[in-house]
Amino acid sequence: MKDRLLGRVIADRYRLETRLGVGGMGAVYRARHLLIDRVVAIKILQPERRGEEHFRAWFLREARAVNRINHANIVDINDFGETEDGLAYLVMELLVGEALSAPISRGPMDLAISLDVLEQVTAALARAHDLGVVHRDIKPDNIYLINRGGRRNFVKLLDFGLARLSRDGRLAAKGAVFGTPEYMSPEQARGEDATPLSDLYSLGVIFYEMATGRLPFDATDRDGFIESHKSVVPPSPQMFEPGLNADATRIICTLLEKDPAKRFRDAHHLLDEFKALQRQVAPVSSWDVWPPERPAPAQSLAGSALDEVASWALKATIFGRMVARSYPGGGGPPKVMESLDNLWRLAAAATRLDGELHAEAKRNEDLLRRGREFRAQVGRRIEDLSREQSRLKREISAAASDLQRLKDEYERAGSDLARARQTIASVDKERDEMTDDLKKAYEMAGAAAARRQGRAEAVAKVEAKIAKWTEECDRIDAQLVEYKQQLDRHSTAIEDDLESGRQRLAAKMQEHESYGVALVEAAEVLREHFLNRPECRTLMSELEDLERASMVSKVADPPGRENP
Repeated sequence: MKDRLLGRVIADRYRLETRLGVGGMGAVYRARHLLIDRVVAIKILQPERRGEEHFRAWFLREARAVNRINHANIVDINDFGETEDGLAYLVMELLVGEALSAPISRGPMDLAISLDVLEQVTAALARAHDLGVVHRDIKPDNIYLINRGGRRNFVKLLDFGLARLSRDGRLAAKGAVFGTPEYMSPEQARGEDATPLSDLYSLGVIFYEMATGRLPFDATDRDGFIESHKSVVPPSPQMFEPGLNADATRIICTLLEKDPAKRFRDAHHLLDEFKALQRQVAPVSSWDVWPPERPAPAQSLAGSALDEVASWALKATIFGRMVARSYPGGGGPPKVMESLDNLWRLAAAATRLDGELHAEAKRNEDLLRRGREFRAQVGRRIEDLSREQSRLKREISAAASDLQRLKDEYERAGSDLARARQTIASVDKERDEMTDDLKKAYEMAGAAAARRQGRAEAVAKVEAKIAKWTEECDRIDAQLVEYKQQLDRHSTAIEDDLESGRQRLAAKMQEHESYGVALVEAAEVLREHFLNRPECRTLMSELEDLERASMVSKVADPPGRENP
């Protein structure tokens, strides 16, 4: 069945060329930006879901969530909005590569390669979590592997469609279960809201699958997977891969803990674990099964809407030569002369509009670039602070365990001291000689008192460290709040400016369309008049050659293996 959206121009500037795939909420198309001839991917909410407000909200929130994160390992979203007839769309970078599900399907993966991929995914999640964004649907199909800058297995994390900004209200009914059953965390399976630790659990399922070539649970349907995630302890991955690295096994089992508190503290903690394990294993080797890198298409105006307008000046020149050749003394029929004048006037007006469109498109591109640079800069600061805070909180947690141990030892020493004093008090104090029992009691009391004093001093030192680290965490919290507020203000301002630019661009594109219609009408009058005139035969062939060349320049690049 033919897709009725193919060939449609979205937002007056993106022509849909090929459908690449269909997901749970929308279809993804290869499209071309008509002004700058850039090939992009556009996700469009499935038309039948347009009336479901919560799906539409999730869909458009993906753009806000991803733009706020702005991480190299997360797919870029350049534009988003709604068409006049209610189609919600996201404009993304077009990726050439394959989803992680492809190499996983070929069997257990090399540990070094797995760690390279997982480290990148975890870095992306760390940035997202730092900014209050939970992905909620981490799975191999949403982890895309591309070749970038000569580096293989460069990760792009996709589909934040189910992502939740922590400051937003709930958009779904309480108890609703969302996500992919095979990779769903226990808390999601219970209908609870997902947290950053839920994303880490899903990543643990993926690590298990990468290491063993199979999922941790063997269920036959959605309900079976959900129940397994809620209550079944997965078999050790070493049951299926006996030679699997012990630390890799430990990381997998920790990630798959049912109790979120028993998983790693956060993505920064997990990132440290992955980096430590990477230092143990061999460097990443080349991956034989890999789509070759395809050079990016040149960014030119060939075949763009603006190039079409440029060709009208040439057509007007050819038609002018036809008039001169047919009517050497001038004074052609009024309708012909009026159409030629209109052609020249409209071509000149369209050329001026071309310049305005170029300038507006460049302003928007520059604004988008500056916004990305700013968000990336602030995002790195937030990431650095959050990483340090994660380390401090782990130090505090470890120190709290030590503190409790020291306090217990202090209490035991106090009990020993009390017993020794009781023994001393029970001895007849009127007796002058030092008995063995009395001597032993005094020794016990002295040792207990020294031990108690030592533990008291140790407790004070640990409490001072915890207080210092807690104060540092509070300071970092204040800085994080400041940076996030700064990011929110800047992102809102940039988005408002971009929206204004997009509206101006859309208005100019509509004006451009009206010029195009008028130009075609004027040209048809002239073509019909001169078509069968012998003296214009060579000029008509020249006109046809020009039009054929224009049509060839519109042909899109053949699609590669793009993101679904």
